[in-house]
Order: sequence, then C-alpha cells, then structure tokens
Amino acid sequence: MPPDLRHLHAALDAAFEEAMRPLIQSREPIGLLFSGGVDSALLAWELRSRTGVVLSTMGRAGSPDLRAGEESAARVGLPWEKVALDESLVVRALDRFSTELEGLSSLSRSILLALAIAIEGATPQRLVCGQGVDELFLGYAHYRNLSELGAARRSQEDLTRLRATDWPRTQRIAAGLGKEVVAPYLAPSFEAAATQVPIALRLPDGLPKRFFREWAMSRGLPPELARRPKKALQYGSGLDALLRSLPRPGP
Repeated sequence: MPPDLRHLHAALDAAFEEAMRPLIQSREPIGLLFSGGVDSALLAWELRSRTGVVLSTMGRAGSPDLRAGEESAARVGLPWEKVALDESLVVRALDRFSTELEGLSSLSRSILLALAIAIEGATPQRLVCGQGVDELFLGYAHYRNLSELGAARRSQEDLTRLRATDWPRTQRIAAGLGKEVVAPYLAPSFEAAATQVPIALRLPDGLPKRFFREWAMSRGLPPELARRPKKALQYGSGLDALLRSLPRPGP
C-alpha cells in the first residue's frame, strides 16, 4: 500500500476505533440495523466478538435486503432477526411518523420512513446504524459523473442536510419509540478523518464507495461482504415499491 494511503487508512482506523469503543465495551444488548451492505457489514464485523448483539434487517418478503441480511449475518456469525414489511405496516407508519416526515423531499422522506420502520421493529432498545457513509464516501447515484469540485460541494450539502434535518429526525423518532440510535460514522472524529481523504480518492470510479470498501477490507472485512452490490435502503427493502402501490389521496 502506498505511504499516503497507509496514512489515510491509519487516520480512519483511529477515528473509527474511538467511535466504536463505547459500543464494544458496553454490556447492554444492542441491535444493528443491518441491510447486508458494506456500511452495516463493517459495523457487524467490528462487533462480531461482542455478546448481546443482534442484526436486524427490514424488508418485504423476497426483497434483496432480507436475502443479503440473512446471508451476511451467517457469514459474520451474529444472530439475525427480520422486520417483515408489508402494505399495512407502511400505511400505519406513514400515519404514526407523519410529523417527522413532513416537509421532506420524496427521497429523504422514503429513507426516513424506512429507518423509522426498522427502528420500531428492531428488538433491542439501543440501536446502531450506518448513517453517514454515503455522504462521506459518495455512495449515492447523484455523485456519478460529477467533477471533483462538484462532488465535494454535493457531499458537503448532503452532510449538512443529514446533520441539520435527517439525523435529528431519526433520533427523535427513536426517542419517541423509547429507543436510542447511534451512528459511529457520524462521530466528529470519523467525519474529520473521512473528509481528509482527497475527494479524487472518494469519487465512485465505477464502484460506489470504492475507497471505503477498500479500507473496510484492510480492517479484515471479507471481500464478499465489502464488494456486495447494494441498492439504497428504500429500494433494497421493497419500501419504495410498496409506497408507489398505495392509492393516491383524492383531491
């Protein structure tokens, strides 16, 4: 590995280990919102030797996320539970979480709704999620074909929205359900280390989150988990299809 990459990986390692330490050292049960993608797979890998961890995957019957979640959980060796998604659950969730969903773009709304359903359905009271990686390591489709300057600006815009709007709403939803949700990738030290990685290295270059995937493998994450193709949560879970199938409200 070139010296500059070793330095960047070492900085990420130190920040990530600092963010994960309270979770690893805690003895209380924790749940990991687990889609089987690289973001949550790395968290599961780091927690695999800790007792009291359950991986929780939300999805419609036969959805890619349920298949990936169950397969990846077996590979990591941690207990797994599923949160079954269907039309009636989506309708109830739209009503229950309507206040927090209000005023969001359709994309942010579907992501937050997916997280709300996953949080409500997970068994443990303290939950861990992989929020922040797509914004820091350019995982969204809208980063494709952007220049370095354009990608840097869009990443900062997405991070600002996540911190100011989407993440506080997620935390309020969890609190309203009597739960707590934490995001190690949003720890200030990890965000600082991630943003020190030159934007040129974070560009997708044909594979979303390429730099993050390579770093995850340097920490021991098996390649089949690090390289697994992954749809966005609202698509991989089947939520988006369910939302589109619901009757539209009348005039």
